[in-house]
Amino acid sequence: MRGIIVILLGVLTFQTHSILAAPLLENFYIDDVKARIYIEKYKHIAVAEMDRTGIPASIKMAQGILESGVGESELASVANNHFGIKCGGEVWQGETHYVWDDEVVKSCFRVYESAEESYIAHSEFLLNPKKAFRYGVLFELDKEDYKAWAKGLQKSGYATSKTYAKNLISIIERLELYKLDYLTVEVLALTEGALADIFPSMGPDVDRSADDTTTKTTRIPDPFSAVTDSVDMVLTLYVFKINGIAAVYVQPGDNLESIADRYRKKAKKLYRYNELKGRELKVGQYIFLNKKGNCYQHSNTDASTNVHIVNIGQGMYDIAQLYGIKLKRLLRYNKVYRHQEPKPGVQIFLKKQKR
Repeated sequence: MRGIIVILLGVLTFQTHSILAAPLLENFYIDDVKARIYIEKYKHIAVAEMDRTGIPASIKMAQGILESGVGESELASVANNHFGIKCGGEVWQGETHYVWDDEVVKSCFRVYESAEESYIAHSEFLLNPKKAFRYGVLFELDKEDYKAWAKGLQKSGYATSKTYAKNLISIIERLELYKLDYLTVEVLALTEGALADIFPSMGPDVDRSADDTTTKTTRIPDPFSAVTDSVDMVLTLYVFKINGIAAVYVQPGDNLESIADRYRKKAKKLYRYNELKGRELKVGQYIFLNKKGNCYQHSNTDASTNVHIVNIGQGMYDIAQLYGIKLKRLLRYNKVYRHQEPKPGVQIFLKKQKR
């Protein structure tokens, strides 16, 4: 079913050494509409905590969704506790809430004044110097590598469930939470109320006001037109994926430094990833936030998806950038020397051809 994730968790519990615990989750369903409301509500604190601590917003949001039942668990509803944080003996001096575990043991959980406070407490738990031997290695990981973080949490003993990492990754990919890892608090402030632009597959359409500042319509050359033509292009500020690689549009007035600042990247890395030596940025072109691929990976096995027909004014670099492929690889696949440019109508291979 497209609208619901079904995660068979069995019993999810946490190690006894931890002050973290989670409600027992079984046959856990995530409704996309409820998930969207949850993301809209807490995306700011997830991104703000990512800026502050380096914990990926996608990981924190997925954990919150999983452990709080999209904010509908008893702990989340009554105690504003979205991560099952226990009292921890004499550590906690605030209000408490008790929950029976399987009607056998009564466990003490912390009560927070707001859900945001529990998001911060979750960060502090992972950052606790006394637990650095367990969780410290996580902060050496790339904050955009949500898979490594999910697997690292499981390996470090955060949860005893053998499918914990798999469940987090499933939630992140199904709900496209990885897009949060490329946002900043500043970008969110500019785009308040436009979550549908970030997560187009989630939930019903959202009414858009006429003065919406989240996108800009700009006329640019049509990369797929066989003749010299242009199209009205809506240039969203949000991260999307080309060939499985995070990318953004160059906006009017952008330079490499402004793009790097907007998405918390180093300009030197963007320069290298996008092979920009001697090239100027063009409004509407793709800028990749990570290394481009060695070939074009398309889910369609049709051979026609592995070729590109050159358009007027299109060079090999333009094609490489259009499909998220390293230029040197594209040149090699087509036996073209650097600085040689193909003629319009020529077929360009996007991956190595089988002999």
